[in-house]
Amino acid sequence: MINRLTSPAAQAAGFVIGALIVILITLTPAEYLLPAPGSDKLHHVLGFGSWALICAFGPTKRFAYMALFIIFWGGMIELIQPYVNRYGEWLDFYADALGVILVVLSKLTARQFLKSKYKV
Repeated sequence: MINRLTSPAAQAAGFVIGALIVILITLTPAEYLLPAPGSDKLHHVLGFGSWALICAFGPTKRFAYMALFIIFWGGMIELIQPYVNRYGEWLDFYADALGVILVVLSKLTARQFLKSKYKV
């Protein structure tokens, strides 16, 4: 069961599902959004970090490319948002990148820990 969750197919599915969710939430016009607790920047860190997290369980090299694309897409969304009655802010982009970077660092730390503990 665990091998299915860490397979390249599961990683790709996570990437696509995450992309659809992020696109839907970030490009929905502001007047249609439900109120959510927490700050806007926290939502960006959690949203993009969650997208990266569901991609983290698979091949590391492929995840690195996905993480770079997720950060790139965060910037693209900030450029697109003014056209869908939202505000594009570069601080939101930095929050997006921070969420992804936290997941990348967590994956690398966990991978290093598991290698040293289990001599993998």
